[in-house]
Amino acid sequence: MSELRVSKLKGIGASLNQVSVPPGNDLRIGTEGTIDMRNTGALQLPTGNTGARPSSPAAGYMRFNTDNNRVEFYSGSTWLSLAPPFNLYDNGEFDSFIAYMAARKNTWAASGTNFQYETDSSDDRIGDAQSDMYDTGNYTQVRVSGSASGNIGYNGTRLTYSGVKYAPLGYSWPLVAIAVAPVDTSTTYGFSRSGNLGADGGGGTPNSITVYNNATVQGFNPVNAWFVNKAWNQNSDPLVGHLYVTVGSPSWGSSVANGFTTTDFASSSDNDYSQYQSTSTNCFVMTALLSNGQTVGTVSVSQAQTFVSNFLADAKNHFGY
Repeated sequence: MSELRVSKLKGIGASLNQVSVPPGNDLRIGTEGTIDMRNTGALQLPTGNTGARPSSPAAGYMRFNTDNNRVEFYSGSTWLSLAPPFNLYDNGEFDSFIAYMAARKNTWAASGTNFQYETDSSDDRIGDAQSDMYDTGNYTQVRVSGSASGNIGYNGTRLTYSGVKYAPLGYSWPLVAIAVAPVDTSTTYGFSRSGNLGADGGGGTPNSITVYNNATVQGFNPVNAWFVNKAWNQNSDPLVGHLYVTVGSPSWGSSVANGFTTTDFASSSDNDYSQYQSTSTNCFVMTALLSNGQTVGTVSVSQAQTFVSNFLADAKNHFGY
């Protein structure tokens, strides 16, 4: 095969405008070469959807993905988006996220977490939920460094407590709320619950499970999740379960000093109390009230993981990852 090697390529006339490389060929610059562009325009990256990614990429490949309108690069093992810096604390960004997730929240449950209890009382609590469970239970509060806000009304809008912004996703099954702390600030915060479950001293003994510990889920990392099986198997009452999740992302520069800074719950099946706080930077925290139905026992790790994964799949789509 013939080769043409030159030290410089000069003399391209103004009327030529471009140097073309035929399809199937590469224009390569050696290890000591550089690309020196001094105009005020832009560099056109390879552009296409996710399906058009190179089949055998090498570390450092970069392109523009038209599915999420993000620049992405190949790390050597996965494609990563160059997303904007963490800005979820911005009111507009936070409200947009809440609205997007509220429209999808009833799709996150799967077998084991899909009992659709009734939201049958005031929007800050559940009454009987089709049976005698909950009574005046499920009061939810935001917690910041050990102090609690007033009870959340699930039909409310964005509020701020001790610098932490939070919003509910509506008074309908499942009850979900999301909170976020100021940007680039290590903050200890989360949620708690209180009230009377109405188990009348019966049913199974409350317990907790670690769902995720500094895990990668749907591209988010670190993800920490904790679940409390609060009351179950008392006559025909449905299980009461409290889910708490801290979510970060590599593109946000997230860090979690302790994903389980404070975890606590009452050992009595009558008492709805549980508390979760993590210490994080550039993350958000979610809580949800879940149930797996009547007289069927506790929620398992895998069942809780399915709910969290489904939740984060929608979050992933919203943020364009």
